[in-house]
Amino acid sequence: MLSLEEVDSGARVTHKNTGLRYTVSDLGEDEVLLSPDNADFQDLMVPIDLFRQEFILGERYAGARGRGGRRPARRSSTPQAATGPKARGRIKKMVRERGFGFIRGEDGKEVFFHRSGLNASDYDSLNEGDLVEYQIQEGPRGARAENVRGVSDAAPVAAAAAPTA
Repeated sequence: MLSLEEVDSGARVTHKNTGLRYTVSDLGEDEVLLSPDNADFQDLMVPIDLFRQEFILGERYAGARGRGGRRPARRSSTPQAATGPKARGRIKKMVRERGFGFIRGEDGKEVFFHRSGLNASDYDSLNEGDLVEYQIQEGPRGARAENVRGVSDAAPVAAAAAPTA
């Protein structure tokens, strides 16, 4: 059985029966969020007990191949720099126990976000209905909001066109 002391975010695991490989995105008290190596598959939320029985620890992080068992430096908990366009919207739904939520943008489109895409204190301070700014990042599983941060309703949305007389 897999020991949870060896597993942290970024660890690489393999399903014993299928051989499919995943990266641990988030390790909660009751569940583990796994991101597949294959872009055709979706993220998995696996109960801890099943995770311990069905998965084996593989190499850590993508760049850790063949390094003589040395553990690579931990990745920063600071969100990665997103390169997509900036947008605004309101938090439609928060699923706190799983660490993610959905934002309905001003354009009416919904976008997924995960707590790993922002600072922990920022995630904890967000609530459904809050106005947020974020960057849209396209990935293999569709659009995802990164660098999500709350803004006040009084903040200017964008430079409005001057009224014509």
